[in-house]
Amino acid sequence: KRQALGTARLSPRGYKILLEIMIEGKFKNAAEVPFIFESRRGGESKLNAKQQVEYLKHLFSLMQRTGELWRFLKFCLVGASGVIVNYGLYWLLTRLAGFTPLDTATIGGIASGNIAMAISIETSIITNFILNNYLTFADRNVRGLRAFLGRLLKFNVICLVGGLIQIGGANLLTITLGIYDLVSILIAIIIATLWNYVLNTMLTWK
Repeated sequence: KRQALGTARLSPRGYKILLEIMIEGKFKNAAEVPFIFESRRGGESKLNAKQQVEYLKHLFSLMQRTGELWRFLKFCLVGASGVIVNYGLYWLLTRLAGFTPLDTATIGGIASGNIAMAISIETSIITNFILNNYLTFADRNVRGLRAFLGRLLKFNVICLVGGLIQIGGANLLTITLGIYDLVSILIAIIIATLWNYVLNTMLTWK
């Protein structure tokens, strides 16, 4: 309805005016009316490379105006701190706390190293959750221990899946496609980060 626009300042790029309205408009509910595109019978499509670039610019503009770009950057910074916690705790456990490093040849040593890695991964997930809950998604924070624990559980599940995506993606790119391992890991981390951000935004801090 017209009231949904209110005083919204629309700045669309290209042809995606509806996307602009969905983000900038003021409304509680939206319903989708499916539309089936048939094969073009004449003329030429307006969807070219320039329009695809315009669409990406539009998304970036919306992220800037809504604060989601800054939120995503904070999410990445929190994730970087989690890497430090992960590596740091693993080092402490295997060098100072008596756990055996993962590269030990014995079965017992490998098991001990995996336990140390599991502890460090879970600790980094918990610290990431706390920082995201009170920093990245502070505007969506809710009070109460039950809500806190529920969000922590969701965050754990999503990030564990993200970890599997990272491991599987890195192995696929390196072993199957022959891409340099450090490049593969970087690509896999980016994909896993996007997964974690989108799913946690939609489910954990919706």
